[in-house]
Amino acid sequence: MTARLNRRARRRTAAAAVATLGIGALLTATASATWAAPVTASTSTSGALSSAVSADTTGTPAPTGTPTVTVNGSTVTITRDLAQVQAMCARVPVAQKRIAADIARIQGGSDVQGSVAWLQARADAQRAAGHADAAKRIDDRAALRSDRVTALTKRGDRLAKAEQNICVPVAAQTGTGTSS
Repeated sequence: MTARLNRRARRRTAAAAVATLGIGALLTATASATWAAPVTASTSTSGALSSAVSADTTGTPAPTGTPTVTVNGSTVTITRDLAQVQAMCARVPVAQKRIAADIARIQGGSDVQGSVAWLQARADAQRAAGHADAAKRIDDRAALRSDRVTALTKRGDRLAKAEQNICVPVAAQTGTGTSS
């Protein structure tokens, strides 16, 4: 069992390293002077930078795949193609449903497989059977799982904010309907 847990930890560490390298490569690419192009943007009264979305009423444009980046002091503006933004906005409701289902599963009762209460019941059963080590591992897993609720809630809040600030205005300007 310990070897399996160690493999999981190595996989998570490797995945985190790959994600970090990917982000580093993206930042390196965006910092390249030949890749970044100026973007027309306006500053609102609150100081937030917002870029204008132009709608093509003849249809959805094909994505170019290359975002433009503008660095203005400590503010970085990344502009994406309209089709890319619409594709990302189309995925927001699916992600929100998945997050809600994960939170519901984690906070479920002892009859919901994968919930914290279910894991605690398993740990109690292991303890009653005299398997203290297994019970401790399951208790640790339950603690980690309960900590995930905060991260999932924050992720859901960020998605809701992105939907409200990006997807709804884009849908209103392009006439494609809202994702909410």
